[in-house]
Amino acid sequence: MAQIAPFAGIHYAPARVPIAAVIAPPYDVISPAQQDALYARHPQNIVRLILNKEEPGDDARHNRYTRAAAFLRDGLAHGALVQDDAPALYEYVQQFEHPLEPERLLVRRALFVALRLEPYENGVVLPHEETHPKAKADRLELMRATRANPEPIFGLYEDPAQTVANRLEAARGASDPMLMAIFPGQRTPDAEQHLLYRHTDSRLLADIAAFFAPRRVWIADGHHRYETALNYQREQGDGGGQKPSDYLLIGLSAFEDPGLVVLPTHRLVKNLPAARLEQLALQLDRYFHVQTMPTTAARAWIKRQTSEEKRFALLLPQGKAYALTLRDLGLADAALDNAHCAAWRHLDVTILQALVLDRTLGISWAALAHTPDVAYTRDEEEAVQKVQSGEYQLACLLQNPTVTEVRDVAAAGDKMPQKSTFFYPKLWSGLILRSLE
Repeated sequence: MAQIAPFAGIHYAPARVPIAAVIAPPYDVISPAQQDALYARHPQNIVRLILNKEEPGDDARHNRYTRAAAFLRDGLAHGALVQDDAPALYEYVQQFEHPLEPERLLVRRALFVALRLEPYENGVVLPHEETHPKAKADRLELMRATRANPEPIFGLYEDPAQTVANRLEAARGASDPMLMAIFPGQRTPDAEQHLLYRHTDSRLLADIAAFFAPRRVWIADGHHRYETALNYQREQGDGGGQKPSDYLLIGLSAFEDPGLVVLPTHRLVKNLPAARLEQLALQLDRYFHVQTMPTTAARAWIKRQTSEEKRFALLLPQGKAYALTLRDLGLADAALDNAHCAAWRHLDVTILQALVLDRTLGISWAALAHTPDVAYTRDEEEAVQKVQSGEYQLACLLQNPTVTEVRDVAAAGDKMPQKSTFFYPKLWSGLILRSLE
């Protein structure tokens, strides 16, 4: 099923540039302020490739995409970037602090490979969320200009025995990483680490390719870039697996990796009629056991993760909150379209939308796509502050999604609702690139 291949990676030359100064988060999580900061950090920072700035006077011949292509060409010409001589697989090890528990240090492994492109309908590569045409058009322009995969997407695969992880660790032994970047964390000065190892042993490469051959790949992050690659492949002509454009750069992690973290995206709501707020507890009682408690207690309560209960915390002004526990999953099933699979109907974000936002607050699925009255944040502190300041009337806190939910929804041919998952941390850009020439 999934066909992977080694490739001759493009990467920074550590003797020429400081790796920590030139790598960056992926393009789609970089804010304008972060973009400015990355530009200022180092003249060779990868942001100039993945998210070049628009400039006055840009036209069809001179624009952010042509500047990105020039950045890549110049980097290779002057030695800041180099391309390996032989194909390899690249092991990426990330150490990081858990975002909700900074005292916990976690390690996650991803394997950078070239993945054979497959249309979704073939059931080999499985999406889990919807995409937008504008983002795909942007990435296609960048791919055309650079003729490269400037940064990897992120995928997941099943490996309960941790076969790939064990093989990679045994293969590299005590060898030093090819590239390394270290950043301070909240607790320790070297909490965040990005390590890249190169694997070229032919037996190892063949064994890993054989491991993936009967397996599927779930896209965790990078749906736009995957679909862009399919569009680019159609432009180039399907080469039957013989052209570089038949493949895409992806970092693969196991569902069972102990460092795999998925965070929730909380909802913020404003402009609710006073009458709805007055009846809120009574209306919620139709679907949930409702407990009234202080905001601090509700925040602690929602973190006590349980697979047996569907829990939500509604934060209100003046330090008040409702702790909600769903009475019965049948209530969610009755409120939702049977065209979706059971795994989709039982997602926390689905239940929250159907029973709280729609049936209780009057914000329908259709309205959700364009209303300015619902905002999103992954930062719980921000959610609390925006309610206490009066900017929003309430915040809906969710429990952490699970990777099992992502797998089950995608495997059933469904897609998660928007703003359902945030895989943490992101695969950083600039450690490895892949040429399409």
